[in-house]
Amino acid sequence: MNSQERTIVSSLVVLMILLWLGFLWHRDPAFPGSFIGFGVGLSASVLMLIPLVYMTIKRNKSLKKVVTKHIAMPKLLRIHIYAGVLGPILALIHSAHRFDSATGVSLVIFMMVVVISGFVGRYVLGLISSNVKEKKRQVNELHVALSNAKQALKDAVCDDRYSTFAQTSARHIPYITLNVPTSAQSKLFKQESQVLSIIDTISDVEYSILIHDTAKVWFARWLKFHIVISMTLYVVLFFHIFSEVYFGLRWL
Repeated sequence: MNSQERTIVSSLVVLMILLWLGFLWHRDPAFPGSFIGFGVGLSASVLMLIPLVYMTIKRNKSLKKVVTKHIAMPKLLRIHIYAGVLGPILALIHSAHRFDSATGVSLVIFMMVVVISGFVGRYVLGLISSNVKEKKRQVNELHVALSNAKQALKDAVCDDRYSTFAQTSARHIPYITLNVPTSAQSKLFKQESQVLSIIDTISDVEYSILIHDTAKVWFARWLKFHIVISMTLYVVLFFHIFSEVYFGLRWL
């Protein structure tokens, strides 16, 4: 998902949190049972069920094969994300901050945890692990550069030793003339600096790859947690809907 979509989703998550904090200033016990409140709640329920459909399609190979003929999985993922955030926002509006029952409070808690955990897993961990392929390619190129730099360093060492030998010979055996390489010492220092610089860069990039591998482990743990908490949310949601229908819709 590109940066624009990430910004939109981040803004929606912030909006959801602000709506939840609204219970500190606002409360309307009559709104959830009104006709408009029912409509908002119904819309929220439908949107919150869309992620369940996505999870079912993703984990059912035969169903996935049929669905992807008409719509690609990345597009389904975007629908899953937007519905998964917009649904809880409408649910909070539907509640009108009337947190009287244990079911309502549990529903709001699980709803918030699911959205926030989904946002963290999708964007925060994803941001940490981004561009890993590019980093691995960069490491391979750096190792090649390091090999070349080491060879150049060996040549510079040979030139420096030859220069030292030539200067010593000129002092002790004047009738032997040897060509003395110019700036052999500076060349040696330059090659040493280049080798050390490449080694430092390789260390930094490999550390970034290590962070990515760690993020992958945490991503796997997050995914299990997100699925479990999502299924718990749906159980509470179905119980809430059943209770409302069983005890009667007040606007009828």
